[in-house]
Amino acid sequence: MHTDETAIGGYIIRIRPHEMGDEDGQEVVIWLRKLAEIILNDITLRGFKKITKVFYTSSASECARTVYNEKTGAVETIKECWLIETDGVDLANVLAVEGVDATRTTSNHTIEILQVLGIEAARNSLITELRMILGTYDIYVNYRHLSTLVDVMTQRGILTSITRHGINRLDSGPLRKCSFEETTEILLEAAFFGERDTLTGITENIIFGQLAQYGTGSIDLIVDQKALLDCKGMADEGIDYVLDDSYHQDSQSEEGATPFNPQTPYHPT
Repeated sequence: MHTDETAIGGYIIRIRPHEMGDEDGQEVVIWLRKLAEIILNDITLRGFKKITKVFYTSSASECARTVYNEKTGAVETIKECWLIETDGVDLANVLAVEGVDATRTTSNHTIEILQVLGIEAARNSLITELRMILGTYDIYVNYRHLSTLVDVMTQRGILTSITRHGINRLDSGPLRKCSFEETTEILLEAAFFGERDTLTGITENIIFGQLAQYGTGSIDLIVDQKALLDCKGMADEGIDYVLDDSYHQDSQSEEGATPFNPQTPYHPT
């Protein structure tokens, strides 16, 4: 098999079978038909096998960008380019094509992005797809909620589905697992094996109706009962509770910290 590059109007492929005589004419015809089917259906002459259709537009709004010209040293604005949309994905091969802007080439195939670019790129792809789908129906969801959801899906370095087979298989307490799906099965299994839940998460504390150990719930206010009794005794005796200057001088540290008064003065009416 060889190509005739001198042919007028394009390339011509000439095929001549070996080890076949003139008496094998019928077999040659059958063999050539099978070969033609393979060439037409299986051999990719141009493009990529995974991409079946291509749609392209020129001077689209997404084309405008600012670039630095190394020859002139000036910053130029490019407004003309080709925007190509494909039916099918082959991100690794497309990024290797000369002339393709790898910084602005993307795909909606999150698993392929994970394999080619890594977990952080897959996380950004998930957020982009979620916001695009919600925006189609004019549904607004704050970015913090979407990023929290996507962080849960990608925190282990792989994609974890938000199903009973995904996040409910993570290493967490039974109360957190039962709040999602399979409530009865998870609680029965936890009781059967004597599992313990330390109630360190938000979901577990909400189930028990108590404040979680996060944010304002991470601190406690403790009443100094002795100081209250002293204040009450002074009030009964008609003495105003006022600190003298010696207390302020003693409370100052060598580093010159701001004096701190832990007790609220009591003024009886």
